[in-house]
Amino acid sequence: MSITHPTTSEDLANPAGVSRAQVLERLRDWRDRVHELYNQIQQALADTSFKCNREGKHTSAEELPQKVGVAQAEQPQIDILRILRPDGTNAAVLYPRGLWIIGANGRIDLRIAPSVGAGETYMLVDQSAPFTRPAQWIRMPIGSPFDREPFDPHWLLLKLH
Repeated sequence: MSITHPTTSEDLANPAGVSRAQVLERLRDWRDRVHELYNQIQQALADTSFKCNREGKHTSAEELPQKVGVAQAEQPQIDILRILRPDGTNAAVLYPRGLWIIGANGRIDLRIAPSVGAGETYMLVDQSAPFTRPAQWIRMPIGSPFDREPFDPHWLLLKLH
């Protein structure tokens, strides 16, 4: 038997129909999907001079967890991924922005900081349905929401060089 979970849009349209347990379950799933993406990125960077730092943590400040009484201290912490050059400067930062995004199953902001020149900022959005695997990460430049392509960690590696 397959269980159909409400979409983000359905959760936001009817927050009274969402339980505290459901919100915590969605937040844990969000953490797991983000961490799976980070693991893929780390694998793509394994034989390079870049280092990954996942010490920074993010918890949701979104309205829905607050409405159902989930305190930030109860929420699963999601890593902030910093990709560091050999000199310790940031080459890129991936920051989980939010789970309850209309039309998506979560958003991560990606800031690429070249050693010379202007930086680039992208949104990564998961277009999969809640609680489905694999996640379907799509990247799009901030300011160009119709310029969408599937996210590939090897694309990021090319952008870092």
